Amino acid sequence: MSNASARPPFAVQKVFLETAFEQRFQGILRHAWRNRSWHVIAALPGSGKSLGIQDLVLRSGAHKDVTGTTLLPILAIRAPKNTTQEQALGVALSGAFGTVPTMQWQVRRIWLVKVIAQAKVECLIIDDAQDLTLSHLALLKELTDNLAALPYQRPVALCLVAATSGSIIPFKETFAGPEMLWQQFRRRMDNERPYCLVLGQTEEEVRHILTTFEDIYRKQLPDLQLRRWTKPIFTWLTHPALDPGVTGRVTMDALTRFLISTLRHTYEQGATDVNETVLEMTAERMILRRDEVIAIDEVLHTPLSPTKEVG
Repeated sequence: MSNASARPPFAVQKVFLETAFEQRFQGILRHAWRNRSWHVIAALPGSGKSLGIQDLVLRSGAHKDVTGTTLLPILAIRAPKNTTQEQALGVALSGAFGTVPTMQWQVRRIWLVKVIAQAKVECLIIDDAQDLTLSHLALLKELTDNLAALPYQRPVALCLVAATSGSIIPFKETFAGPEMLWQQFRRRMDNERPYCLVLGQTEEEVRHILTTFEDIYRKQLPDLQLRRWTKPIFTWLTHPALDPGVTGRVTMDALTRFLISTLRHTYEQGATDVNETVLEMTAERMILRRDEVIAIDEVLHTPLSPTKEVG
């Protein structure tokens, strides 16, 4: 062991990982973008949906042309929270183009169609779509209908990305309703993949992620060997406490939290590789003691370190 006190603070390396989940998730987003198709795309909370959307937008080719016009192939926003008003969704869409102009709502809904067409939007992604209301969905249909009609004639893809629990797919029962709005939504949904449930990481996929973490943290923990712990880590993270839907898959959030906690404690102990004791301690904390109330009666002195996101 090395002298832990002589080490700099443990630094969390948060970089985007193109995991198997992200490949599946971005694959359906790219399919929608390419074919201008409509989908409901669901996955467990903590899977990495928002990070995957952010990565896709960053690589979508958005830029300003020589005239100063913003070109935005993918327009991605979060669904408004705690409001049923369609104006809230309109403001969120407007905000994607910068400063939200002051105008009456009836004028703004016309302006939105124009600015979306001018930006050459090809795919519209709504994250946290489980929060959308009937009014929001009706507005999305109106906007996309107007974009597809004259004078713009611009059909756009629509991806409603939602958090789910188990195998429940948001909107599936809603869109099956007899009302005309839902009949129109169903007609626009993709023929082959209207409702998509993107699954988490398998045991073998977890092994690949552990291999990547070994490379990322090699400078701080030079003897790090995480792959040999794949089986127990996968077993712990598919415990019902962390996998209440009994999917038998691991979310990136749970895996990242487990690994960061384990690596931090290992580093602070002055070790250069994880051991079974630290792994079991982390598993116990996340599974058996996850709801434990800790009384704080001292000042915690935790040095801050720069981070980049992993997920």
